[in-house]
Amino acid sequence: MGIFLEFNPKNDDMDIERIHRLQQKMEKRKASICSERAVLFTESFSATEGEDYVLRKAKAFAHVLKNMSIYIEDDSLIFGNQAARNFAAPIFPEYSFNWVIDELDEFEKRTGDIFYIDEKDKEELRKLQNYWSGQTHQDEVVRTTPERIVLSEKQGVLHRGGISMSGDGHIVPDHELILKKGFRGIINEAKEKLKTADNEEAEIFYNSVIITLEAALDFIKRYGRLAEEMAEKETNVKRKNELLEIGNMCRTLMEQPAQSFYEGCEICYLVHMLQMIESNGHSFCYGRFDQYMFELYKKDIENGVISKEKALEIITHMFLMNSSNNKIRPYGHTKFSQGYPLYSNLMVGGRKPDGEDGTNDLSYLCIEAMNLTSMAEPNFSMRYNEDTPDDLVRLAAKLIRTGCGMPSMFNDEVVVKGLTDIGIKKEDALNYCAIGCVETGVPGKYGHRATGMTYVNWGKLVELVLNNGKDPKSGIQLISVNGQDNMNIDYKNYDELWGAWEKLLKYYSDLAVECDSICDRSLAKYDASPFASCFIDNCMEVGKTLKNGGCKYDVISQSNIGPSVVGNSFAAVKKLIFEDKKLTFKELKAAMEADWKGDEAEKIHKLVKNVPKFGNDDDYVDYIVKDVFNSYLDLLPSYKTERTGKGPELSCYTMSTSNITSYVPNGLDVGATPDGRKAKSPLNEGCSPTQGTDKNGPTAVINSVSKLPNSRVAAGQLLNMRFSPGSLEGDDNLEKFVGFLKASVKKGIYHNQFNIVDSKVLLDAKENPENYTDLIVRVAGYCAQFVSLMPEAQDAIIARTENKW
Repeated sequence: MGIFLEFNPKNDDMDIERIHRLQQKMEKRKASICSERAVLFTESFSATEGEDYVLRKAKAFAHVLKNMSIYIEDDSLIFGNQAARNFAAPIFPEYSFNWVIDELDEFEKRTGDIFYIDEKDKEELRKLQNYWSGQTHQDEVVRTTPERIVLSEKQGVLHRGGISMSGDGHIVPDHELILKKGFRGIINEAKEKLKTADNEEAEIFYNSVIITLEAALDFIKRYGRLAEEMAEKETNVKRKNELLEIGNMCRTLMEQPAQSFYEGCEICYLVHMLQMIESNGHSFCYGRFDQYMFELYKKDIENGVISKEKALEIITHMFLMNSSNNKIRPYGHTKFSQGYPLYSNLMVGGRKPDGEDGTNDLSYLCIEAMNLTSMAEPNFSMRYNEDTPDDLVRLAAKLIRTGCGMPSMFNDEVVVKGLTDIGIKKEDALNYCAIGCVETGVPGKYGHRATGMTYVNWGKLVELVLNNGKDPKSGIQLISVNGQDNMNIDYKNYDELWGAWEKLLKYYSDLAVECDSICDRSLAKYDASPFASCFIDNCMEVGKTLKNGGCKYDVISQSNIGPSVVGNSFAAVKKLIFEDKKLTFKELKAAMEADWKGDEAEKIHKLVKNVPKFGNDDDYVDYIVKDVFNSYLDLLPSYKTERTGKGPELSCYTMSTSNITSYVPNGLDVGATPDGRKAKSPLNEGCSPTQGTDKNGPTAVINSVSKLPNSRVAAGQLLNMRFSPGSLEGDDNLEKFVGFLKASVKKGIYHNQFNIVDSKVLLDAKENPENYTDLIVRVAGYCAQFVSLMPEAQDAIIARTENKW
């Protein structure tokens, strides 16, 4: 553990040993389940039967905050707990509950994302089952989902995942508003709005905002009293004074605007954590921390209130506290989101709304804090452009070189163009941030769920294209290519094959949008979030929650998995069957059905593997992958969200390739594909090449990706690369990597992220996990402890090409 900057912190300004102790505690923590929220939430709901649901949610939130256990971590300067224990996951029965009861005795037996639960918590949860039976968001979704969507899930094409059983999350509050007004200022605004509210929905909304913010203020004062009680018993003078400072801070915290940098950091963390108590969505994010916190930092530095070292210590503590929070998902959905992810993105760097580069001291200090933290949360990202100072890019490269997987790098020029092209105002687009993994949007102005709606398995669509729409595994056929109820189809030319792809893609994309709407309509009730909503424009102005149209920009996208597999597969068919005529459809399908095993199948396998693959700077296949992207992008203007015409200034669909670990379980549903991929193996991740198929080095990869319509993928284009540690060792190699990052900007790469770890280490960590609790890897658009992942996800990371210069 060390720092990059050329200063030596004094012990009274920055306690490195204490940071190390806190970091070790977070690294060695064990995931558990806490029943408190579920019990308290049920108590409140039982007492408010018959009242409006939004008000009931607000009152239940207040009841939880009043009665839940609170604690202040030893050594931590930042306080706030989501559950009764460090890294315990609360249960949210209003979203879904039957799976919790079904899996109570299985949580500790998982192969990844293991949770411990004691018998007392199990019993508390079992007592709640009757109350919530048939009364959850998931129950409503199941009741209203038509058979065709259920059948498409059985085929392995669609997966509803989190939107059908949990809250939405994916939100960045207006931190500047919060810091400048405090909760009391927003309460006063809500009271004024209530006087002139002209409809029941607005009255309910403003009352709910008041209830939740008053509860949050009382919650903060509980910590103040606890800190003072702890100070009375504390024998260490330094810690005693810190606890007294916390106690004093809590008397006025959020009753007024933020008074100091320390208060600002505490407020940002508390708002983040409170949102996760209100809703079990994920991707509650910090946005552009270095921009909205700089005024407080600068004032305190100039007035001698803090030193740069003390600011770094506070930031590091705030970062570490993010690892105390957790979320549990059903085991089936966990396969799509492995590694206990919360996707709490915090972003630095990039242009300001006026177009000037906004790099400041905090941009550097956050990189330093992430290096000291070395944990998966927060999910740390950096914006950069041609005007970004070289020393900031170099510092980011140094952090990436450590192997922590962060920061992920976002290209301002491409992202801003993508957002303005869909209708976002230029000054808002210039203020974009990451919302979760790689999805992008405008802080304080976007609604829920910038991405991650229904998952669509494009690898499975390839299989259906080759079998006339019928799934070989389940036998289910919802649509055929030629009007026949069988799997026999023999395309005469590539245009016919492509026409079949477009037909099936539209059918299942339409179905996915229908699925989104079903879940959205239910979430408008069950995920009504007055606390989170009041920090987003234009909710307070129009008196609506986010799900009912309160946000300024309502931009959503689905998760489409496997575009490289699709492009590589069509390239193989085009080349070997239609152009070179080395194979027939019958021969290719027979080899695939044999999973490339047997003498004849192995010969065919060699042929398909020699066809150009995406990621090697070969126009033949790269432009087919581009066609795959455009075939979907061209469908999007015809799709509407549930909030279109109901309040937002902009409401539309766009595209994202942020699909977390879903490329692994989606691959399990797909047989062998024409690109040479074996049955049940992972699909490609994001827009990255399929694992192990990029052979021509890192520059060839970004050359291939640069040919894609990156700026049209306006909700996030994910590229994941792995380098050998030796490739970044020493000053010369570091400069090569910095040059590579700069080239990515010029090439128009939307986003890139890196694992700097060799295969030997990953293989040893898989066999000896107890020795590698500190190994953090880039899983998808987020990082996780490698040892927490399921074996299939570990294997997929190991299979990525290990790039070298």
